[in-house]
Amino acid sequence: MTTGNRASIYLRLSRAADETNVSLDGMLADVRAILAREGLAEVALHIDDGVSGGRRDRAEFIAWLDDARTGAADVLATFHTDRLTREGLNVAASILDVVEGKDPETGRPAHAPARLLDAKGLDSNDGDAFRFRFVIQAEVGRAERERIRDRARAKARRLRQAGRWSGGPAPYGYVAAPNPDGPGRVLAIEPSEAAVVREAAEAVLSGDTLGRVVRRLNHAGAKPRRAKAWSRQALGQILTGDAVLGRIVLGGKPLRDDQGKIIAPFPAIITEAESAALRSALAVRTPDARKGGRKPARLLSGLLACHSCGARLQIGVSGPRSVNVYRCPTKAGGGICAKPVSASVNAIEEHVTNRFLRAVGHMPMMRERVTVSTAGELAAVDAEIREVLASLATSADAVLFQRLQRLQAERAELAAAQPQQHSEWVPTGRTMAEHWAQSLVDDRREMLASAVREFVLLPGQRGRHGFAAERLIWRWADDDAAEREELLSE
Repeated sequence: MTTGNRASIYLRLSRAADETNVSLDGMLADVRAILAREGLAEVALHIDDGVSGGRRDRAEFIAWLDDARTGAADVLATFHTDRLTREGLNVAASILDVVEGKDPETGRPAHAPARLLDAKGLDSNDGDAFRFRFVIQAEVGRAERERIRDRARAKARRLRQAGRWSGGPAPYGYVAAPNPDGPGRVLAIEPSEAAVVREAAEAVLSGDTLGRVVRRLNHAGAKPRRAKAWSRQALGQILTGDAVLGRIVLGGKPLRDDQGKIIAPFPAIITEAESAALRSALAVRTPDARKGGRKPARLLSGLLACHSCGARLQIGVSGPRSVNVYRCPTKAGGGICAKPVSASVNAIEEHVTNRFLRAVGHMPMMRERVTVSTAGELAAVDAEIREVLASLATSADAVLFQRLQRLQAERAELAAAQPQQHSEWVPTGRTMAEHWAQSLVDDRREMLASAVREFVLLPGQRGRHGFAAERLIWRWADDDAAEREELLSE
């Protein structure tokens, strides 16, 4: 029996309060009343506010037990022992080890025993009666937690089946809003986030790699909700997920009605056809090298050619100050080049930028918009057929066979239609100069590559500072652009 009078108090408040919860002030007052009646002195107070009893690593709970282990307290006091843990016997046993002063590994004495009491009449000084009550209350707490979880899961499923949002963080691109057609809440499109999803989807469908799209979003300052920057994994999960189709996801799979059809009560950000095309595009493991899966080193990487041997110039350093230059790599690689060339990176890039924007910067910037027809619907049906076949392998029944027949008929109908992918060029609302100012090096380089057929670098003069415009042979891909530049230079 413990005879010391130093008491450490522990209280835990539930994450979700309801009418059965007791306030913190009320619990603390009841515990302090017990201490006063027992002639005990409060030496420490530990409170876990909004922390689940199903967790063992609660900071204040651990500190409370440590008060007894280290001898800082003789008595452990709490409001009700069923609030100490929601894991039942597993954690109850570790608490008993502390009360009895035992090492949890060996069962041997490790420190002085402590007294455990609560405001509901439980007292470890009562011997076997205490142990019986303590163990039973711990299991009652565990069972109560399981009942609460079962009720919460059942409620969430009913809400989802009714086409309502069951709570928690809304998927990216959406926000929870009052249901305009009745009680509860639904998901509505969050305009700025949905615009990010659409922009990323259109970029991938037009051929950009996911890596480039991620760099573009981060460069523009569009951030995900909980991370500092976008990653390929995070963006890929959104673009290939079911949430952006307005579907309800349960257990990692889209929820279905009694007929086996996918429930999609919320507005979609992208179409099913686009979703199927995105899943197909992002499943490819070998990105198109022309679309820049790896970040280009500089603006003119791969665009400048040597006048003498035709090789593509590469980035290097020159001189005692290690100045970055574009230079012909042929001789360094063991080849033959009669007159290899080089030019300062900063000087030639500044010249190219100024000349390009002077010629076309005022023009409207266009972007490619890709739309997909029945290919997406066909892919979605194929995915459902695979899912049904997998289920039939383990639990065949009449409902699954009927669903398979319906899907096969739907697939035959879709297969008869010719799937098509259409692209069109639409204005962005910005000029090319405005787009250039906000773009990544990747995108600027692509603008140059699409507008200029060839850049050829000629030899320079020794001792001359800056970049001489006559050194660069510039052949526009569009004759109209060349004519516009001539008019501007007159």
